[in-house]
Amino acid sequence: MRRQGFEVIEVSSGPFRLPITLRQTNAKLTRIPGLVLLGILAALIVLPQLVFAAYAVASPDVRQAMVAHPVVAIELALALVFWVGLIVWPLRNILLALLSDRIVDIRDGEVKVVDRTAFSKTFWRMPLRAYEGVAVHLRSSLSGVRQEAVLVHPDRNRSIILMTGEHIGAQELEELRNLLSLPCAPAERRFSIHDQASRRENAVAA
Repeated sequence: MRRQGFEVIEVSSGPFRLPITLRQTNAKLTRIPGLVLLGILAALIVLPQLVFAAYAVASPDVRQAMVAHPVVAIELALALVFWVGLIVWPLRNILLALLSDRIVDIRDGEVKVVDRTAFSKTFWRMPLRAYEGVAVHLRSSLSGVRQEAVLVHPDRNRSIILMTGEHIGAQELEELRNLLSLPCAPAERRFSIHDQASRRENAVAA
Protein backbone atom coordinates (compact mmCIF):
# COMPACT_ATOMS: atom_id res chain seq x y z
CA MET A 1 0.00 0.00 0.00
CA ARG A 2 1.29 3.39 -0.82
CA ARG A 3 2.16 5.38 2.26
CA GLN A 4 0.55 8.72 2.66
CA GLY A 5 -0.08 11.44 5.22
CA PHE A 6 -3.60 10.79 6.47
CA GLU A 7 -5.62 13.94 7.02
CA VAL A 8 -8.01 12.85 9.77
CA ILE A 9 -6.60 11.42 13.01
CA GLU A 10 -9.17 10.05 15.47
CA VAL A 11 -7.88 9.17 18.94
CA SER A 12 -10.06 6.65 20.78
CA SER A 13 -8.14 7.21 24.01
CA GLY A 14 -6.33 10.19 25.48
CA PRO A 15 -3.30 11.17 23.37
CA PHE A 16 -1.10 11.46 26.46
CA ARG A 17 -1.73 8.09 28.08
CA LEU A 18 -1.17 4.51 27.01
CA PRO A 19 -2.50 2.61 25.24
CA ILE A 20 -2.85 4.95 22.26
CA THR A 21 -5.36 3.80 19.64
CA LEU A 22 -5.69 5.83 16.43
CA ARG A 23 -7.86 5.62 13.33
CA GLN A 24 -6.38 7.52 10.40
CA THR A 25 -8.43 8.37 7.31
CA ASN A 26 -8.64 11.02 4.59
CA ALA A 27 -11.17 13.81 4.23
CA LYS A 28 -13.81 12.80 1.70
CA LEU A 29 -15.77 15.94 0.90
CA THR A 30 -12.70 17.82 -0.37
CA ARG A 31 -11.98 15.03 -2.85
CA ILE A 32 -15.49 14.61 -4.27
CA PRO A 33 -15.24 17.49 -6.84
CA GLY A 34 -11.94 16.13 -8.20
CA LEU A 35 -13.35 12.61 -8.29
CA VAL A 36 -16.42 13.76 -10.26
CA LEU A 37 -14.37 15.87 -12.68
CA LEU A 38 -11.82 13.14 -13.40
CA GLY A 39 -14.61 10.57 -13.72
CA ILE A 40 -16.34 12.71 -16.37
CA LEU A 41 -13.07 13.27 -18.25
CA ALA A 42 -12.29 9.56 -18.13
CA ALA A 43 -15.73 8.77 -19.57
CA LEU A 44 -15.48 11.40 -22.30
CA ILE A 45 -11.83 11.01 -23.31
CA VAL A 46 -10.22 7.79 -22.09
CA LEU A 47 -13.14 5.39 -22.46
CA PRO A 48 -13.71 6.12 -26.19
CA GLN A 49 -10.01 5.59 -26.83
CA LEU A 50 -10.11 2.26 -25.01
CA VAL A 51 -13.16 1.23 -27.03
CA PHE A 52 -11.37 2.16 -30.26
CA ALA A 53 -8.26 0.25 -29.16
CA ALA A 54 -10.37 -2.85 -28.45
CA TYR A 55 -12.07 -2.47 -31.84
CA ALA A 56 -8.71 -2.09 -33.55
CA VAL A 57 -7.43 -5.30 -31.98
CA ALA A 58 -10.59 -7.19 -32.95
CA SER A 59 -10.90 -5.86 -36.51
CA PRO A 60 -8.58 -7.38 -39.14
CA ASP A 61 -9.07 -4.39 -41.45
CA VAL A 62 -8.06 -1.87 -38.81
CA ARG A 63 -5.09 -4.01 -37.74
CA GLN A 64 -3.95 -4.17 -41.34
CA ALA A 65 -4.29 -0.40 -41.70
CA MET A 66 -2.24 0.11 -38.54
CA VAL A 67 0.48 -2.18 -39.80
CA ALA A 68 0.54 -0.24 -43.07
CA HIS A 69 0.80 3.06 -41.14
CA PRO A 70 2.82 2.33 -37.99
CA VAL A 71 3.40 6.02 -37.23
CA VAL A 72 -0.35 6.51 -36.80
CA ALA A 73 -0.51 3.48 -34.51
CA ILE A 74 2.34 4.84 -32.39
CA GLU A 75 0.71 8.27 -32.15
CA LEU A 76 -2.58 6.72 -31.04
CA ALA A 77 -0.81 4.58 -28.45
CA LEU A 78 1.11 7.57 -27.08
CA ALA A 79 -2.10 9.59 -26.88
CA LEU A 80 -3.75 6.83 -24.88
CA VAL A 81 -0.79 6.61 -22.51
CA PHE A 82 -0.82 10.39 -22.09
CA TRP A 83 -4.50 10.55 -21.16
CA VAL A 84 -4.23 7.56 -18.85
CA GLY A 85 -1.37 9.28 -17.03
CA LEU A 86 -3.20 12.61 -16.93
CA ILE A 87 -6.64 11.36 -15.89
CA VAL A 88 -6.75 7.71 -14.88
CA TRP A 89 -3.74 7.72 -12.56
CA PRO A 90 -4.91 10.75 -10.49
CA LEU A 91 -8.39 9.21 -10.43
CA ARG A 92 -6.88 6.02 -9.04
CA ASN A 93 -5.02 7.97 -6.36
CA ILE A 94 -8.19 9.76 -5.27
CA LEU A 95 -10.08 6.48 -5.03
CA LEU A 96 -7.28 4.91 -2.99
CA ALA A 97 -7.27 7.88 -0.62
CA LEU A 98 -11.04 7.65 -0.18
CA LEU A 99 -11.01 3.89 0.42
CA SER A 100 -7.92 3.66 2.62
CA ASP A 101 -7.57 3.87 6.37
CA ARG A 102 -5.15 2.86 9.09
CA ILE A 103 -5.64 1.57 12.61
CA VAL A 104 -2.72 2.12 15.00
CA ASP A 105 -2.38 0.61 18.47
CA ILE A 106 0.55 1.53 20.71
CA ARG A 107 0.93 -0.42 23.95
CA ASP A 108 3.34 -2.69 25.84
CA GLY A 109 6.36 -1.28 24.02
CA GLU A 110 5.00 -2.20 20.59
CA VAL A 111 3.34 -0.47 17.63
CA LYS A 112 0.70 -2.48 15.78
CA VAL A 113 -0.75 -1.18 12.51
CA VAL A 114 -3.53 -2.39 10.21
CA ASP A 115 -3.59 -0.75 6.76
CA ARG A 116 -6.85 -1.27 4.88
CA THR A 117 -8.08 -0.51 1.38
CA ALA A 118 -11.10 -1.77 -0.53
CA PHE A 119 -8.88 -4.50 -1.99
CA SER A 120 -6.45 -5.49 0.77
CA LYS A 121 -5.71 -5.58 4.47
CA THR A 122 -2.13 -5.55 5.77
CA PHE A 123 -0.96 -6.00 9.35
CA TRP A 124 2.48 -5.16 10.64
CA ARG A 125 4.08 -4.62 14.03
CA MET A 126 7.19 -2.86 15.24
CA PRO A 127 8.89 -2.55 18.64
CA LEU A 128 8.66 0.99 19.97
CA ARG A 129 12.42 1.02 20.57
CA ALA A 130 12.96 0.79 16.78
CA TYR A 131 11.68 4.36 16.42
CA GLU A 132 14.07 7.29 16.49
CA GLY A 133 11.83 9.73 18.31
CA VAL A 134 8.96 12.18 17.93
CA ALA A 135 9.14 15.08 15.45
CA VAL A 136 6.83 17.96 14.61
CA HIS A 137 6.28 18.39 10.89
CA LEU A 138 4.53 21.24 9.05
CA ARG A 139 2.19 20.06 6.27
CA SER A 140 0.51 22.23 3.64
CA SER A 141 -2.58 21.12 1.72
CA LEU A 142 -5.66 22.54 0.04
CA SER A 143 -7.29 22.62 3.46
CA GLY A 144 -4.55 24.85 4.88
CA VAL A 145 -1.44 24.42 7.00
CA ARG A 146 -1.23 22.15 10.02
CA GLN A 147 1.36 20.62 12.29
CA GLU A 148 1.79 16.88 12.79
CA ALA A 149 3.46 15.07 15.67
CA VAL A 150 5.12 12.09 14.00
CA LEU A 151 6.60 8.94 15.48
CA VAL A 152 9.70 8.74 13.27
CA HIS A 153 11.20 5.51 11.94
CA PRO A 154 14.28 5.21 9.66
CA ASP A 155 11.91 3.77 7.04
CA ARG A 156 9.33 6.50 6.38
CA ASN A 157 6.76 3.81 5.54
CA ARG A 158 6.78 2.87 9.23
CA SER A 159 6.48 6.43 10.57
CA ILE A 160 3.20 7.15 12.37
CA ILE A 161 1.25 10.41 12.67
CA LEU A 162 0.29 10.64 16.36
CA MET A 163 -1.67 13.90 16.41
CA THR A 164 -2.40 16.96 14.31
CA GLY A 165 -3.36 20.55 15.00
CA GLU A 166 -2.91 24.14 13.95
CA HIS A 167 -0.13 24.33 16.54
CA ILE A 168 1.54 21.60 18.57
CA GLY A 169 3.31 23.17 21.51
CA ALA A 170 6.57 22.21 23.18
CA GLN A 171 4.69 20.92 26.23
CA GLU A 172 2.55 18.56 24.13
CA LEU A 173 5.64 17.29 22.33
CA GLU A 174 7.39 16.76 25.65
CA GLU A 175 4.42 14.78 27.00
CA LEU A 176 4.45 12.51 23.97
CA ARG A 177 8.19 11.98 24.28
CA ASN A 178 7.92 11.13 27.98
CA LEU A 179 4.95 8.83 27.38
CA LEU A 180 6.79 6.88 24.69
CA SER A 181 10.25 7.21 26.31
CA LEU A 182 11.70 8.54 23.07
CA PRO A 183 13.83 11.61 22.23
CA CYS A 184 12.94 14.50 19.95
CA ALA A 185 13.76 13.74 16.31
CA PRO A 186 14.55 16.42 13.69
CA ALA A 187 11.56 17.18 11.44
CA GLU A 188 13.50 16.31 8.28
CA ARG A 189 13.88 12.73 9.51
CA ARG A 190 10.15 12.30 8.78
CA PHE A 191 11.03 12.00 5.09
CA SER A 192 14.40 10.27 5.16
CA ILE A 193 14.87 6.70 4.05
CA HIS A 194 17.81 4.55 5.09
CA ASP A 195 17.64 1.43 2.98
CA GLN A 196 20.21 -0.33 5.12
CA ALA A 197 18.16 0.26 8.23
CA SER A 198 14.97 -0.73 6.43
CA ARG A 199 16.45 -4.10 5.53
CA ARG A 200 17.25 -4.69 9.20
CA GLU A 201 13.80 -3.82 10.44
CA ASN A 202 11.95 -6.60 12.16
CA ALA A 203 8.41 -5.74 11.19
CA VAL A 204 6.15 -8.74 10.83
CA ALA A 205 3.74 -8.69 7.90
CA ALA A 206 0.71 -10.91 7.85
